[in-house]
Amino acid sequence: MGQLWINAGLVTEEGLDTDQVKQALHALSEATVKESGCVKFEVLQHQDNPSHFTLWEHWVNSDALSAHFEAEHTLAYLARNLTRVTYIEKLTSVTYEGE
Repeated sequence: MGQLWINAGLVTEEGLDTDQVKQALHALSEATVKESGCVKFEVLQHQDNPSHFTLWEHWVNSDALSAHFEAEHTLAYLARNLTRVTYIEKLTSVTYEGE
């Protein structure tokens, strides 16, 4: 399988400080972009609801994404239970004949 894009929604867990979550997501992003299979890993905060975040990710393939979930920094972030996932979209690039 070819390259993989991910659009994922996260919500700060009830009662947690959003600034703490932002710092943790920033640290996760900094570590993740150093992974060999990561092309892009961007964290966006919703303007209308600051406790909501969107992750925009681009991976060389699904194996790279699987390896990301085994990485020490990812496991450490997940173990903190700072956010919950509200949706995950796995996307592929649309190409047209003649390109």
